[in-house]
Amino acid sequence: MKKVLLIRLDKIGDLISTMPVDQADLLKNCEVRWVIAKGLAFVPDNAVPQRTYIELSKEDWKTSLKALVQYLREFKPDVAVSFQAPWWVNYALWIAGTPVRAGVQSQWHSFLFLNKGLRQRRSKAIQHEADYNFDLLRYAMGDTSARPATPVLKLQAPENPELLRKFNLVPQHYVVVHPGMAGSALNWPTENYIALIRKVAETTQVILTGTPADEPFLKDIKAAFKDHPKVLSLQNLLKAPELFTVLKNAKAVIVPSTGVAHMAASLGAKVLGLYSPIRVQHPRRWAARGENVQIFVSNNENPPYDSAMNEISVEDLLKALGSISTSSN
Repeated sequence: MKKVLLIRLDKIGDLISTMPVDQADLLKNCEVRWVIAKGLAFVPDNAVPQRTYIELSKEDWKTSLKALVQYLREFKPDVAVSFQAPWWVNYALWIAGTPVRAGVQSQWHSFLFLNKGLRQRRSKAIQHEADYNFDLLRYAMGDTSARPATPVLKLQAPENPELLRKFNLVPQHYVVVHPGMAGSALNWPTENYIALIRKVAETTQVILTGTPADEPFLKDIKAAFKDHPKVLSLQNLLKAPELFTVLKNAKAVIVPSTGVAHMAASLGAKVLGLYSPIRVQHPRRWAARGENVQIFVSNNENPPYDSAMNEISVEDLLKALGSISTSSN
């Protein structure tokens, strides 16, 4: 049985757009393991099927380099695919003598340490990130057959009725709004989030989610609904598996281009995604992928971009929510 090691030391959305490649038929007779960024174990732990993995810290690279080299010498992969990783990962593959060391051919270390590099101009965003990853895997494995559809990651949410009762959440009777993001793309204006929440909260409970890092996006929204009986902030109150449960049971999840969009989509939740028209941020490359995803993006793909996100109106979102209500009845 061929041993394959797949490596993606990146953020949540990137990992979710990469991990499903291991469900391709070309790996069905292989032993597959993953190397992921420290702190993202909740993704493979809640994936269907669960994955075998190790976590490495990108910050403490010296410790991680030693750990990776040791792991490589123990696992002895025949093929390693570096979908996105710093230089020391490719260096570890080289000094461990991994037979096939594949990855994106771009930075200096990819030319020096990889022996099967593929040139991909991902910044052109002509296809989805998951498709780029699948193409890289097929190249690494020498698969020249007709290209099948790229697999989509499936996540499962833990059954946690106690959590829902704790916050008085009735499944399919609340809307999650997650306005925070890492800042790698344009976001919807805060005043639009507030106008949307105000209208939705007339009839439906609204749940705000986020981490401490999302405070700049949540501060004004929380202040606007401080005493509103139908708006509840769960910022900083949910561990990752608990957030999965809240997302899965929502009537809809309204979210910009961030990891939570990918999580919700992979859980099968109804996602209304707000995306930037800028080429490198466009949903062509970064859209959440799932059966119940609706994407909102400005048609303006030419500068200036300052008002591009305003072209996604509050009415557009309300209409989409209304259709969800209709289809649910």
